Amino acid sequence: MNVTPDALLSRHSPLIVLTLLGSQVYAPDANTSELSGVAALTSEYIYRGLAMSDGDPAFQLGLDYEHDTGLFIGVWASTIDLSSALGQRDLELDYYAGFHYASQAALAATITVLRYTYPGQTGAHSYNHNEVLVGATWREHYSIELGYTSDLYGLGRIGRHWELRSEWPVAHAWVISAALGGNDLSDVGASRYLHWDIGASARISRLTVDARWYDNEKPDGFAAQASANSQFVVSVSAAF
Repeated sequence: MNVTPDALLSRHSPLIVLTLLGSQVYAPDANTSELSGVAALTSEYIYRGLAMSDGDPAFQLGLDYEHDTGLFIGVWASTIDLSSALGQRDLELDYYAGFHYASQAALAATITVLRYTYPGQTGAHSYNHNEVLVGATWREHYSIELGYTSDLYGLGRIGRHWELRSEWPVAHAWVISAALGGNDLSDVGASRYLHWDIGASARISRLTVDARWYDNEKPDGFAAQASANSQFVVSVSAAF
C-alpha cells in the first residue's frame, strides 16, 4: 500500500483516507514497506456532509507507514472550527492502525481502528472516541466503507456510517470520482441522512489539485448547524 497524494487529499476526511489506503493493491511477496505523508490546504474541511472548519480554509497533515505484511499505522491532523454548548474544538488529531490485503481476483479489503482526538478542546466534555472501519475495493474503481462506533463523540452512544465510491481515470493525470454515503446520528439526538460528492483531481508530480461539489440531505438536531449544504471545495496537496 502506498499513500498517494490523491488518496490522502481527495476526500478531506480521515475515514475516506483510510478507505482509499485500503484500496491500493497489496502483493504479499513484494517489498512495499514505506513511510510517506502529505500536506494539504483545502477551502473547507467536509466530513460526512458536515462542515468541520465553519466555512474557513483548513490545513491538513498526514503521515503513514505500511509494512510489507499489509499492516499499517498513521496519524492525520486538521485545523477545525466546531463549537457547541459542550465546548470548542480547533484541532482534530487522529491515530489509526490496521491491516489490508488484496486477492488475485482484484478484490482488496481493509480493517482499521481509528482514534479521534481533539487537543486543546475547551469544556468539561471530551469528544475523543474510537471507530472501527471495514473497507473493500473491486478492481481499484469501486469501493465500499462501513464504520461503527459505540462511543460517538465520547457520549457512549452508537454511530454508523457507510459509503460507496467510484473513481475513473479519464485523461493523463486526471481522475473523476463520485460517492454516496449515509451517516446515522440518531442515537445522539440527530438524524440519519445521506451525503454525496462528485469531482475531479489532477496530479502533477507530487502535487495534486482536487475540485469537488458536496451536498447532503439536510440533517436535523445538533448536526443541522454543521451541515455543509451545497458547496464547491478546492484543495491542493503535496506528497512527501
